[in-house]
Amino acid sequence: MSMGLSMEQYSELLETELEEAFEVKNKQALRRFTLLLAKSFLSREEHQEGMDTLRTDIRSIAETMQRGFSAMESRFEAVEKRFEAMDKRFEAVDKRFEDMHKLIESRFNAVDKRFEDVNKRFEDVNKRFEDMNKRFEDVNKRFTMMFAFITVGFTLLSSVILISGYLR
Repeated sequence: MSMGLSMEQYSELLETELEEAFEVKNKQALRRFTLLLAKSFLSREEHQEGMDTLRTDIRSIAETMQRGFSAMESRFEAVEKRFEAMDKRFEAVDKRFEDMHKLIESRFNAVDKRFEDVNKRFEDVNKRFEDMNKRFEDVNKRFTMMFAFITVGFTLLSSVILISGYLR
């Protein structure tokens, strides 16, 4: 019914055209037939209009969904970029920690080396003290021996003086 005719107008038009084209035996039957035919065309047209409306609505929904999916995709991309930026920051922080760890480790190694050097110096000083102690022991032995000789010498000399004093 693309011409914009109502069902009644369409039915009358069909009835007139059929009456002129054919010999009509029953006018009431022709009237019922044209009404049924008009209803059939109208229901098909209404059905087609409904389908067209439905197609338009489905297209609209599909376009809306596509826009929504595009917006979500762009949001996901933005979130992914943020995560990538955060990953880069974490990598930078991790590198700083590694650098600090290496620096601290090198400083500890330097301090360990210094302690080893100090320990070696103490060992050298300890060895020197042991050498000096040994020398003092040697000197002490010599002094003790010399004192013993002097004591023996004085005892002999005193004995000689004492004996010579009695003998005279």
